[in-house]
Amino acid sequence: MEYNPDGLKWLFRAFDRMHHNCLKAELKKRGLREASHPVILFALKHEIKDMLASQKEIADAIGISPPTAAISIKRMEKAGLLCKIPDEQDTRRKLITLTEKGIQLINECELAFEKVDQGMLTGFTAAEIEQLKMFYLRMINNLETMGAQPPAQLKRSI
Repeated sequence: MEYNPDGLKWLFRAFDRMHHNCLKAELKKRGLREASHPVILFALKHEIKDMLASQKEIADAIGISPPTAAISIKRMEKAGLLCKIPDEQDTRRKLITLTEKGIQLINECELAFEKVDQGMLTGFTAAEIEQLKMFYLRMINNLETMGAQPPAQLKRSI
């Protein structure tokens, strides 16, 4: 990709990197480095019935591969944020759930994300935010047409 600071492609990538770095800095300030994939915690708390899911169900819910989910789950389990419990219907299968520490961490993550998102949208009107949302939904639709798999929670909200 050619460097063109006025080009939309370059601006999109710069925005993505800057947003990621701001979120990372907020998480670090709060001592939340253990959450290598905080969206797993969000999905368990808000999207998954009874906060119990298999590794594959979590991966599907947030739109990542099961191996990627496995690595993050293992890290977060080691950090005491998640734990595995036997499935009552199939004792060979383990389900993942949040620990008390994981619930506390997700509450802190939500505060950090809200701070970044509010700061990022400072100066935008409600109409501009709605227009931006529509642009993102169109880009997501285009990516889905190209074969990208959106997270399950996004599918439900559209």
